[in-house]
Amino acid sequence: MKIWIVSDGEPLPIDGEDIRLRRMGNLARILSERGHEVIWFSSNFEHYTKRFRSDSDKVINVNDNYKIVLLSTKGYKRNVSLDRYIHFKILASKFRILSLELNKPDVIVNTMAPIEIANEIKSFSENNNVKYIVDIRDLWPEIYYEVTPKFIHFAVSFLIKKTRKDLSLVLKNSTGIVGVTERFLEYGLNVANINKRATDKVFHTAYPSYTPRGEIEDYWKKYGIEKEDFIVSFVGNFGKQFDLETVFATIDRFKNSDIKFVLCGLGEKYDFYLNKYKNNGNVILPGWIGKEGITTLLLNSDVGIAPYINSKNYRLNLPNKFGEYLASKLPILVSVSGMMESVLTQFECGYKYDDDLDLYNKITYLFENKGILNRQKENAFRLYEEQFKVENVYNGFADYLESHVNK
Repeated sequence: MKIWIVSDGEPLPIDGEDIRLRRMGNLARILSERGHEVIWFSSNFEHYTKRFRSDSDKVINVNDNYKIVLLSTKGYKRNVSLDRYIHFKILASKFRILSLELNKPDVIVNTMAPIEIANEIKSFSENNNVKYIVDIRDLWPEIYYEVTPKFIHFAVSFLIKKTRKDLSLVLKNSTGIVGVTERFLEYGLNVANINKRATDKVFHTAYPSYTPRGEIEDYWKKYGIEKEDFIVSFVGNFGKQFDLETVFATIDRFKNSDIKFVLCGLGEKYDFYLNKYKNNGNVILPGWIGKEGITTLLLNSDVGIAPYINSKNYRLNLPNKFGEYLASKLPILVSVSGMMESVLTQFECGYKYDDDLDLYNKITYLFENKGILNRQKENAFRLYEEQFKVENVYNGFADYLESHVNK
């Protein structure tokens, strides 16, 4: 099959050897390995580092049957901004022009956001009789309410209404809708106002199995971390989607030098916390860390914290961090009720916490009860292998594409 993947914002395999591929990156690799011809359309602008991959439009061969098409834009400094809207408009325009010059694919896999590109894919599909699948990984455009100030929500509501109308047509005319959770799939079906079809499926956000390439001292000794330490880890960013204030309030309660907190990532308040804890040997804030460093850290950690803000987008979700921690055999302490809490409770591999005192008590409980901790670690890995392992999940996704596209 000829398969187009249209997705912007994810790390690409051309970004370096120390890059952790995500949903589309792993799916593209597996489809390519199965012998399918894959073209991934993305931008030349790297979302996380805010750096450019190239100076202009560029086609890069990953292997003989897998290409990445970089469409150049002007980029953006802030994720919620006019510049990012312009970025999406440029991508959509360039995709429309380029799509007419290429041999048409058998199927297109695309995200439902940004709507500018999704609309172009719908038009291309209608004009060329090409099937397309829409992948839902967040509750867009509802999340506009969560990333904008409340005083402009009245105006935002008009934007959401228009976007939902466009999105409804995109989803309704799709060959199938794929959601990262059942609740996300339900959201898409509700927006489209259609009943669930045989081609509407759930594939969790999965992670690859971790294989350590060195001891923890190889990467982390300079930070004072030893193999025997009890390590509580967070891997993400110091941004608005995480409630790190509660985590740091919890850290301030601890006097136990045997527990070390490692919080990886950069963001708005990183420098503030780095300065605050510069003399605290139990708090490590290393900034951005590459794949091997993260892998080694998590495989030697004892607990993973998922301090998401209390939003609908996370209450109904099983985000990236969830599968990443499970792959490392980590019990998870999550800050919101909903899907994550339900799964952790069912598989007995973590807890939901209410506030800094509750988080303090749950970390202390796991530190003092090694038998329970080890049992939860095994449960976490069992859950990972059943529902979040890359090879299982995305081979299932590939089976799905082959089955329904060939019908």
